[in-house]
Amino acid sequence: IRYPADLTEEVARMIGYDRINTTLIDDVLPTQRRNRVLETEESIRNILVGIGLQETVNYPLTSRENHGKLRDATMSADAPYVELANPLTPERSTLRRSLVLSTLENLGRNLRFVDRLATFEVGRIYLPERGDGVLPFEERHVAIGLVGPRQIASFYNSADADHAPAAEMDFFDLKGVVETLVHALGFKDEDVEFTAHPDTNTFGPRCAEITLKGEPLGIMGEIHPTVRASFDIPALRTCIADLRIAPLVQPDWSVEPMAPISTYPPVVEDLAFEVTEEVTARRLEKAIRDAGGDLLVAVELFDIYRGDPIPVGSKSMAYRLTYQSTDRSLSEKEVTKLRQRIIRTVENVVSAKLRG
Repeated sequence: IRYPADLTEEVARMIGYDRINTTLIDDVLPTQRRNRVLETEESIRNILVGIGLQETVNYPLTSRENHGKLRDATMSADAPYVELANPLTPERSTLRRSLVLSTLENLGRNLRFVDRLATFEVGRIYLPERGDGVLPFEERHVAIGLVGPRQIASFYNSADADHAPAAEMDFFDLKGVVETLVHALGFKDEDVEFTAHPDTNTFGPRCAEITLKGEPLGIMGEIHPTVRASFDIPALRTCIADLRIAPLVQPDWSVEPMAPISTYPPVVEDLAFEVTEEVTARRLEKAIRDAGGDLLVAVELFDIYRGDPIPVGSKSMAYRLTYQSTDRSLSEKEVTKLRQRIIRTVENVVSAKLRG
C-alpha cells in the first residue's frame, strides 16, 4: 500500500463492491483548453484534402546518404544529425532534417505505380544544432508535393490523334495550392509574399522564398533535375513546398465579416505599365491598390510582355482594374480621378510609365 487510494480500494473490497451504491459524477465540466497548434494542423489537413491532395505518413528516419542527395550545405555529411545507437538498417539510421527529403523518397517509390501524385505530409524535423545540447530542436512543418499531369488521364484528355496530352503540374500549380492554404487559414493576400530565390542545389531556377506577415514561412519550387533523378523520379517536373507551421497559427480566430453585394454597376478598365525587370508584380499591384482605395475592388494581372518596342531590361505588365461603390454609380469624373491618382502613384513608387 503506497497511496490513500490503495487503502480505500482494500476497504471497498472487504465490504464488497456490490454493497456500495453507484453514483454518477456530479461536477462542473472543466473548461476546454484549446491547442491552437493542433487545431491549425487539423485545419491544414482538411484544407489540403479538400482541394484534392492525399496525406502521407513517412518515416522520420533516413540516412546521411539520402540527405546528401539534396545537395544542400546544411545537409552534408558533416552536418549534425540525430543518429540511432542501434539502427535496424543503415537506410533508417538518422532523423530527418527536412520534409523535402521524405517527400522525394515517397514520390520516387510511388511513381513506379502511378503517373500522377499530389501529396502532403505534416511532421517534424530534427535540428540538433538548435537544441539544448541534450535533445534536438523539433519543428513542425507541412510539405506539399506535386508531380505528373494536371489532369488524370481519361478518354477526354488522352494523348492520341484527337486529344493533346495533359500539361504537367508546375511551379504555378504549387503556388496556387500554397495561396489557397494560406487564405483558407484566414490570412489576406497582402500577408503572404513570394520572392524569387534561384537555387542551384535542391531546387532549380523556379524557386521562391515565402514570407507571411514578414516572417519566414518556407520555400517552394521545382526540384533540380539532378536531385530528382537521384530519387528515381522520372523526367517530370517535381514541385515541392516546405512550410513552417508556427507562422500559420493565428493567435485568435475571428469570423470575417460579410461585405454586402453592391447593387451598383462596376467600371472595368485595363492599364498597362512599362517597368524595369526588378519590379515584381506584387510590388506594382500594391502601389495600384494603395492608390485606388476602397473604390478599387479588384486588381488582376492578365499579361506580361517583353519585346519590341519595350527596351531590353524592361517589361510591360497589364492589369484589369474594377471600380465599384456600394452606395452609388461611379461617374466618369470619379473614375478619371481614380485613374490619374493610380498613374501618379505607380510613377512615383516604381518609376512606371503608362503605355498607350
